[in-house]
Amino acid sequence: MAAHTIPEKRLKTGFALPVLGLGTWMMGGDHAHDPNANMAAEVKALQQGIELGFRHIDTAEVYAAGFSETIVADAIRPYRREDLVLASKVGPKNHNYDALLSSLKASLERLKTPYLDIYYLHAPNLDVPLQETARALNVAVADGLIKHIAVSNFHPDRIDRLREYLQTPIVANQVHYNLAFREPETVGMLKHAQERDYFIVAWRPIRFANRKAVPGTGLKNAWEPGAYPVLDQVAAETGKSNIQVALNWLFAQPQTVALVKSSKADHLAEICGACGWQLTEAQRRTLSRDFLPQYETSDTIPLV
Repeated sequence: MAAHTIPEKRLKTGFALPVLGLGTWMMGGDHAHDPNANMAAEVKALQQGIELGFRHIDTAEVYAAGFSETIVADAIRPYRREDLVLASKVGPKNHNYDALLSSLKASLERLKTPYLDIYYLHAPNLDVPLQETARALNVAVADGLIKHIAVSNFHPDRIDRLREYLQTPIVANQVHYNLAFREPETVGMLKHAQERDYFIVAWRPIRFANRKAVPGTGLKNAWEPGAYPVLDQVAAETGKSNIQVALNWLFAQPQTVALVKSSKADHLAEICGACGWQLTEAQRRTLSRDFLPQYETSDTIPLV
């Protein structure tokens, strides 16, 4: 399949992210390495994405107990490192000074890279002082191990408290955000991200429920026509698929980009079709207002 041009958004600092990136949760296992995981298939899936035009790849030390990072390392080996935006995350239990730096070095070793473009705090740790965590992050930046600091599942207030101790800006907050789950809007994060100049990186951008069945409809798949009538309506108006419309709505939100995951090249190509066009303002308003159900907090990891 031909490569797609995935557009970027850019912060005032000049740091840019493509509007679509590849996530790696469940590659190689969940929170533990699955010995039955098909590593070759996972590597192939990531390489298909890169060949289609994806450059931003996101992983974490807790994904498959670090094995996801090993998969990413194999997948990116044929490509120029400087052409990719590589992100990983440190788990909350490793937010103290020594543990964070040790975790970072272990991630770099598994990823076979001398640096990360983005390093996230995966979720808040309320038992470790932010000042201590920030001290480790500042050292990691100064030593060239990470280029940019980011957070995940952080409430805007906690971002402001962390910023007081950092010597470089926070460039992203990775959160649960899509047409159904609107917590970033509920807590004022869209305005906060504009004012503080960071990206909102949406995880589960096209998964509107924790199961495939759509409650109350009898439908087996959330993307069947009839599951979400307003999505069907806008898709018909634009000549795009429901998935493409849902992603394009996200791209229209201030500072917002998305992470997706698929092992199928045709599905990734469909996802890329969310780029290169825009919903009208009226269509965006209709989706924002009429998409149902809507939830004010995440059903998975609420912001803290």
